[in-house]
Amino acid sequence: MSEPRPQSGDEPAPTRSPHQLGEDEGPQSIAALKAALAPWPQHLTAFTAELEAAPFAAVLNVVTEYRVVWMALVHPEIQAASAESEGGTADPIPSEAVWADYDPDTFEPLHQPGAAGGREA
Repeated sequence: MSEPRPQSGDEPAPTRSPHQLGEDEGPQSIAALKAALAPWPQHLTAFTAELEAAPFAAVLNVVTEYRVVWMALVHPEIQAASAESEGGTADPIPSEAVWADYDPDTFEPLHQPGAAGGREA
């Protein structure tokens, strides 16, 4: 679950994963999702077919799946990273490089974003 959005005057909430689609982001209804997928007819057709075939209990899963598809379609960097990963051409960052910025015991960041020595995303 994503952190609540800060109110004006509050300290900003901790950032969350950029790979996570928050409940309040993107299309907010089935009709809005269909409209958002309209530029990609193959995805719209697949979404509509899966939605109509899904039992009622699975409708949320279908909607969630296609919200993620929509997010990947509107963000080319996600598409490029997925293609590189699937094609075996990705140059992944070694886990040691990622974890070097975190305390090994508490997993807290060693540097605040924007501070000297901290990494910018």
